[in-house]
Amino acid sequence: MIAGDLSPGTGLPRDRALSPRTARSRGRALALGAALVACEASRPAEPAAPTKAAAAPEAAPASEAAPAPAAAHPLLAWLDPDSTSAVYTRTAPELDVVALAELFAVPPRAARMLRDLRTFEDGLATLIGEHGPQPSTWLRPEALAYLPPLARGPYLVRGLSRPRAEVEDLLRAAGLAHATIEGMAVYAPLPTTDADADAAPAEALPGHLAAAAAFPWRIVFLADDVIGCLSLKEVGGGLGPLTAGRDLPASEIELQLTREFSEDPEMQLDMFATGPMLSFDISDDIGALRLGVRRWSRTGLDGELIIHPIGDAEAAAKQLEARSPKVATDALRELYRRVAFTPEPPVVRGRLQLTAEDLRLLRSSEDR
Repeated sequence: MIAGDLSPGTGLPRDRALSPRTARSRGRALALGAALVACEASRPAEPAAPTKAAAAPEAAPASEAAPAPAAAHPLLAWLDPDSTSAVYTRTAPELDVVALAELFAVPPRAARMLRDLRTFEDGLATLIGEHGPQPSTWLRPEALAYLPPLARGPYLVRGLSRPRAEVEDLLRAAGLAHATIEGMAVYAPLPTTDADADAAPAEALPGHLAAAAAFPWRIVFLADDVIGCLSLKEVGGGLGPLTAGRDLPASEIELQLTREFSEDPEMQLDMFATGPMLSFDISDDIGALRLGVRRWSRTGLDGELIIHPIGDAEAAAKQLEARSPKVATDALRELYRRVAFTPEPPVVRGRLQLTAEDLRLLRSSEDR
């Protein structure tokens, strides 16, 4: 189901020579994913689904298929080429992507990218309150998250569906203070530095400041319709990974994500992550993984996971088959049992097709 492999193939670079920094990044990504490359290369482009689910309903007629997305994906241009862990998603807002990742045994370090996408939007909704438009009405569904090598947490990139001036007014009204860092407009609960606060005109400051504990994020306008989001704990302005994505040639992961979402209108989520990563589901750490999720039969999803455990793949597959959520309904436990994990040393492949009824179990709590 997943086209390509964990270590993406080559593509046309941007019109710049590769910097040593980017060359090292690409080398790491290729080395860490070598085992998955070999595994994928030996399989047909469309393998039969080893799922425990019922037989798939008839595929939707071509005339009913969703229109293909635009070829350009501007959010991906801000992906730090040094990052070897990233996720791009355009899933339905009501789907709990964190629960989806847990269903497919994604380790916490990789799942944090999805968790921060959710907590960022929840935090914004809390700041704006009931009297303002909720973030879901002015943030586009597409989202990018990635883990720079030396960052305190994931970096997020979101697109805007409303005019920039309107969004900036919402942020000021929510209690975020404005500052200018490296020529970019930045909004945060507190001014980044005293110098930034002094430089900001008085009329740019809100009447009250949001507490950093309630909203520990810094928002930067990367373009009139794109914002970046990063932790307040990042050193200095923290914009280095974002400007690296803008200024340096595209990484292999960026090229692969661009191809996936441009060529496949059914692609909903694609995640690459490299470790070692602690797993809650197997005794060994995970060296690398890829999770791909596509729309299936109009209203369902088809998910496939490829993980490279540092230990024995056969033992890891048995542990994954035996897992069961401790606090869950019987229906959710059944969903976990239906994920088919197949050892294909040195990797393990997981597969599950989810019907619309199944997806109701993975909705965000407020949408259930």
